[in-house]
Amino acid sequence: MASNCYPCILDRAKFESDLVFQTDAEKKAAVEELLDFMASHKGGVPALVGTQRELIIKRRCGRSDPYEELKKESNLVATGLLPVAGHFFEESDNKIEAMVRIAAAANSMEFGVKGHDYDNSTFGLVFATILHEKLEGDLEEVERRLKHFENIFYLTDNTGEIIFDLFVIEKLGEMGKTVVIGSKSEPILNDVTAEEVRSMSSNPVLPTGAVVGTTLEDIGPEASKLLFDPDWLVIAKGMGNFETMSEFDEMLKGRLIYVFRAKCEPVAMKIGVPRGTLVVESI
Repeated sequence: MASNCYPCILDRAKFESDLVFQTDAEKKAAVEELLDFMASHKGGVPALVGTQRELIIKRRCGRSDPYEELKKESNLVATGLLPVAGHFFEESDNKIEAMVRIAAAANSMEFGVKGHDYDNSTFGLVFATILHEKLEGDLEEVERRLKHFENIFYLTDNTGEIIFDLFVIEKLGEMGKTVVIGSKSEPILNDVTAEEVRSMSSNPVLPTGAVVGTTLEDIGPEASKLLFDPDWLVIAKGMGNFETMSEFDEMLKGRLIYVFRAKCEPVAMKIGVPRGTLVVESI
């Protein structure tokens, strides 16, 4: 946790409370319970504190998926923009770079992050521009790993974004790669669930737990087996995966690739890039 993680987590609690509660008293009670938790759990991993925020709000509102409507809307927006991604890919000389750019740009689809301006209604106006933004990372190393590994475990992040991930996964399949998808066991934030991905893809899908990011305690035996299989390259989407997996990613050295947009200052500082940068980080 950095100093600016605390107000960011609380800001998102307010954003989500506005989605699901009718009265200010309900909102205040949820935020205060989160404050009590944060006061007794200083430090640690921001994504896991965020997980507790989600559990508090879901329990208090009685809804298993507070983001349900926004998630459906995000998928519709992304589906409408898929031809833009397809055209960008077809026109690109370097197909691997194009895939990485599409996957990283799609990670912009995130609500309630302090300092990150996102709205479903305006994303279509900026998506094409984001695809051409500066991309930080060693693309040659990404290409080397994609040539070396035949098997890929693709850890997903947000709904909406998943539409573009499935496009990338299809292209990886056309390269002869075997791709297994890892998605959330149940709704958490606006992340896509394994059940939702199964309805959209014929690729095998494994549940990876119901936490923000990926943790060794929650991932489950089948997904854990692939995660630590030396024959599998792991592509991990999103800041939540970076925040949690960076706690143990030395164990995956040589076969882990993070892909995300550095939407918050602490993550951007950790990588050494300006906030908002598209990132592909090989570990």
